Amino acid sequence: MVAARLRDPVMIPALRNRLKRVVPLVAVVRVVRALATPLGRGWLRAGRAGAGLFQPATVTRLDRHPPLFAVVTARLADRAAPRLLSFGCSTGEEAVTLARYLPHARIDAIDANPACIVRARHTAARLAPRPASGRIDFACADTPDALVVRRQGAPGNDARNDAGDYGAEGYDAVFCLSVLRHGDLDVLRPEACTGLLPFARFAAAVAALDRCVAPGGMLILWGCHFRFTDTATASRYRVIATPGARPQPGPFYGPDDRMLPEGAYAAFVFVKDAAVTAGTIAA
Repeated sequence: MVAARLRDPVMIPALRNRLKRVVPLVAVVRVVRALATPLGRGWLRAGRAGAGLFQPATVTRLDRHPPLFAVVTARLADRAAPRLLSFGCSTGEEAVTLARYLPHARIDAIDANPACIVRARHTAARLAPRPASGRIDFACADTPDALVVRRQGAPGNDARNDAGDYGAEGYDAVFCLSVLRHGDLDVLRPEACTGLLPFARFAAAVAALDRCVAPGGMLILWGCHFRFTDTATASRYRVIATPGARPQPGPFYGPDDRMLPEGAYAAFVFVKDAAVTAGTIAA
């Protein structure tokens, strides 16, 4: 009887979520996992090095969000070589997926975990369509402009405008999926997120992503524990529909770090005002 219940596909996630609420047990499991796996040890190394880490988990898979990828692909269909960024690329499946949807794209993929980047390069070599695999550039960093800065080369060769944006040198689409979140918020559902991931960190992260989006480009956010529309950065953008995309379940937290009453959110793809220059939107 017990064995049958443990094989139940509904029972297993429920049991897992109950165990996750046992905070000391979660702490022990997280440490053991971190020490026992290359990805876990990489996450620890990144933290010790001062990287700005968000989600402790590295779970991902190929073609994880078809409706989002389809919308972006359709909007970039007339671009000969669109520039894409996968920020928080984990082990590379997202970058490979983008290469399959847009084989002529130039794709930058960034993650703060050095072990993830090692595995991501192997993932791209095995699974990305050729020659698209040669158009994916990986970097270990915790800032979205890491590869843009690297390509500038010599010190002082800064492509940013007076507002700190990269303008036309930015990306046509920036993906940040299941990154700006913390799994403990899902399980513990505290009334305030301050101790795990405050809204201010989310707001700073999307502002950094925004600086890398070209005017008219897209910012794609999914899996966040916050609403992009609550940030000052959102005034530069308009949301576009994503047919077939399911609303993301909460919890969600507001600018005051308090849990919001809304249980679902369905705004994922945002287009930057093409009139944005020098960090302002034309009237």
